[in-house]
Amino acid sequence: MRFSRNKLAWCITGAGHHLFESIEVMEELATRGFDITVFISQAGLEVIRMYGLEKRLRAIADGSYYRELVTPSDGASCSKAGRLSMGRYIALVASPTTANTVAKVVNGIADTPPTIAIAQALKGGVPVFVVPTDAEPEYETETPHVVDRDLCQAHRCGECRPSKSCPTGAFEILEGLGHIDLSKCIGCSLCLRECPFGAVKFRVKVRARSSSSGLGKRQEAVIYEGGGIVEEAKRSIAGSGETAYNATIF
Repeated sequence: MRFSRNKLAWCITGAGHHLFESIEVMEELATRGFDITVFISQAGLEVIRMYGLEKRLRAIADGSYYRELVTPSDGASCSKAGRLSMGRYIALVASPTTANTVAKVVNGIADTPPTIAIAQALKGGVPVFVVPTDAEPEYETETPHVVDRDLCQAHRCGECRPSKSCPTGAFEILEGLGHIDLSKCIGCSLCLRECPFGAVKFRVKVRARSSSSGLGKRQEAVIYEGGGIVEEAKRSIAGSGETAYNATIF
């Protein structure tokens, strides 16, 4: 069995940049009848949770056949990635892809579900599309939930409603001011709704600098910057054109 037309592999790594857009594309493809197997790193799981997207991800990868969510807890060998070496998927999309993951792929390191899946896809001749978070020297991205400590300082509430409402204990009071421990945050936004002074912020746009990854050294993957993957993935996966995969595109 080669290149099943309705089966797609998707890798998620630990980045917030392009994360919402990636989930939206996956949801659209799922509604069009695609079975999506998600290969996610531990950092990817943590970031998905802190941005409040875990429920949406698990609706896409609900555990049924070829719609599994493959995590590090499923075993170091990542056996489900073997399907890629046998060409069972029409394509593999890695989005978002951190500089750390890109560096591993460039240097042939396969030690997480995403990097193992990419390595197996390249062995099996499955087209690979990578959306790196560090394609430009600088880029605009969005934060998870954060506390504006200046606003918090200005009001100095006697009782902190966000802290009282947080279901996981992620919202802490440090030195008399609010702080969110993102390692505990599940992105529920209760703190955002509870703060009467708007000191809790979510998806604040910030400028970030990229890390150099040497991505251009690797020739087997097609690399897209920004949202270019969206239309290309739809076109290629829908079969309206031939997918190229022995090139690097910036």
